Amino acid sequence: MTNPFVNMKNAWKRWLNRMAKANQQAYGSGVPDCCKMNRQTSQQKKP
Repeated sequence: MTNPFVNMKNAWKRWLNRMAKANQQAYGSGVPDCCKMNRQTSQQKKP
C-alpha cells in the first residue's frame, strides 16, 4: 500500500510539468514581458 501523500505529490509534479511545457510552447523560454505577450500598457498621464 502506497502513501496517499506520495500519490498526490506525484500528481502535482506531473501537472506542474504539463503546465510548464504548455507555457514554454506558448511564450517561449525567455522572460515574459508585455511586448512578447501582446499586452498593451497604459501610457496615460496621471493627474
